[in-house]
Amino acid sequence: MNFRKLGLLTAIFTSLILTGCSKDKGDKGDTSEVVTTQIAPFSWQPLKAPNAQIKIINRFGEAVVGAQILIGDAQGSPFRDNFLTTDRNGQVTVPSTWTTAAAITVSAQGYIRQSILNQNPGNMTIRVNTAYLASYPEVKGNVTDIPVVNKDKLADFALAMPMLTRQDLLTNFSLDQVISPYMDNFSAAGQKMSVPSNVSLPTQKESYSIITVTLDKPIYRIKTPTIGPKKFVAIRGRFVFKTVVDEFRAGKSFADLINKFTIIGGGIKDGVVTSPLTNLDLPGDAIQFTSQLKVNPSTPQSDEVALVLAGSEIDGYMMPTDVKRVTPGQPTTLQSIPNRSTQIVNFIKKQSEFMSTAPGSDRMSASMLPYSSTDQYKLLPLMANPQITNQGRYVITAQTLRADTGINPVATTAVISDLIQTREGGETVTTPSRRWEIFSYGWQPQMVLPQWPLEGKGKRAAAKGRVEVKFIGSSTSVVPNTLDFATHVTNASTDF
Repeated sequence: MNFRKLGLLTAIFTSLILTGCSKDKGDKGDTSEVVTTQIAPFSWQPLKAPNAQIKIINRFGEAVVGAQILIGDAQGSPFRDNFLTTDRNGQVTVPSTWTTAAAITVSAQGYIRQSILNQNPGNMTIRVNTAYLASYPEVKGNVTDIPVVNKDKLADFALAMPMLTRQDLLTNFSLDQVISPYMDNFSAAGQKMSVPSNVSLPTQKESYSIITVTLDKPIYRIKTPTIGPKKFVAIRGRFVFKTVVDEFRAGKSFADLINKFTIIGGGIKDGVVTSPLTNLDLPGDAIQFTSQLKVNPSTPQSDEVALVLAGSEIDGYMMPTDVKRVTPGQPTTLQSIPNRSTQIVNFIKKQSEFMSTAPGSDRMSASMLPYSSTDQYKLLPLMANPQITNQGRYVITAQTLRADTGINPVATTAVISDLIQTREGGETVTTPSRRWEIFSYGWQPQMVLPQWPLEGKGKRAAAKGRVEVKFIGSSTSVVPNTLDFATHVTNASTDF
């Protein structure tokens, strides 16, 4: 019996329920000026004075002093004095010579570089995201109040992670956010078992044939790339221990076993990460998922796996409550929280990439729409891997995506990351460290970056990098210059 694979199976399953999204109301210090920047990376207004004002803020709405701003594709192009530095209010006055659409690039110490392409002159507020730390701080603790019963034939588990926001799903989503690349080891039935560090397996005893198996890994560990106030979530579930082990040993794939798992409840808790180690216990039984929703999910192609998820709204966040694999042509029943409005998340992946960690296997397409018992949910197609070339400036080329009936083009985002390798517990872990974020409205098959050294001072921080492209769409008519109505996303990546 391969307990290591069973543990990884449990963790990956649990991670799938957490691709739901939410609107982040947990950042303190926000003002009405930056409401739209909770979703979009910037807000824009038509010119109301002889000169435009550009203000740079962080995720708390605080002014970023000394940020460098380039308007155009290179210093001195398309006009002189296009390289500016923000004042003590985080602002610059743009010369009146800015008259046509141009890229705007912002770089500041401690923040991820950001470019907004094809932007018309105007008054702007741009939010920059905090740079990833060289050494990630850790949050750890128990998932509490899980009602374990020994030898009840059911294995109980939970998974902990930072709460995802709507922006995380649309522009920043990574599987590392929901299933840790770091592993924890423990013993079960005399065998060494490895599971992702953010999995919690409360101490419990179950029987397999004549063997009593003790599962005992109650402590979760999460590594976060940034510090500050955050919301954390724990989701708990269970599965029939012997049934899942038998089917897994018989050669069933993970995709075949998803519907064998049951999600029961979970909990949310605020935390503030300020030091290398933060201790935080998470409630595992504070919220119960007892309502049932009948859903008509999207239909996958023959080489695809489709899943459908439910997320109930709680205080501006989406609490993920269930996930099921789609059987073509058949409705699905999902658990949810009673008396809460619910969003339905559909997504598809290639079968060959479903559990793969190979470069480019993070390709997926997803939608998020309000629950309806009659709607047939539709997705954007999976896209080909992008390409990146250096032609004096970096050029990112993606698949041309046809505007599909009922799904309107909203935006294209791209991220260039360094792939950083670290050692933990005798294993090498590769994680992407975001270096440059790019945004443009509409679906852009090609994005040409301004002439700004990718790594600063002309030196790369890592030997390998990754470029990821997302096409974002909406099922409704889109209000100009906002992502508030975005409902669909399809993405792919390439290592270079």
